[in-house]
Amino acid sequence: MTQELNATATSTESTASSQTAAASTTSVGHALKGLRQAKGWSLDEVSTRIKFSPRQIQALEEEQWEKLPKGVSLRGLVRSYARLLETDSAAIVSSVESQVGTLTSPGIVHRPSRTVPVAVTARGDDRAAPWGWWVVIAVLLIALAAYALWQHWLPADWLPSWLSGGKP
Repeated sequence: MTQELNATATSTESTASSQTAAASTTSVGHALKGLRQAKGWSLDEVSTRIKFSPRQIQALEEEQWEKLPKGVSLRGLVRSYARLLETDSAAIVSSVESQVGTLTSPGIVHRPSRTVPVAVTARGDDRAAPWGWWVVIAVLLIALAAYALWQHWLPADWLPSWLSGGKP
């Protein structure tokens, strides 16, 4: 009977350890696919949200690394997809890096950007108004004069004789 209990315990432990091993070896792609399917999203819906093609997303879920972009583009795809699925993007990126290798392209050195002050000088002709404004002002003055003439607001002696209907 002791041997039966030991055999049962051993088989239970081996089942538990195989389940733990299966859980730890669950691939990143399958985990992402499971999260996507749990949300009820299709590849096309995910594609429109993260701006990567459905073919690339499917290749990521199936872990077809040769069909995916290399370097920073792959990192962006993985990070965007993980954020969309509301999971830890840093952990997903590091998991993909452990499967694929580093996601930064060799030979690319990341340097901090530097800002360089640039002197901005004003144009020497800033005092002259653009000719477009002069046209707008002239049109407004003509419209105002026509309206004043139409309403008879202007004295008759201000108008030329041909306009006031008077005798020359």
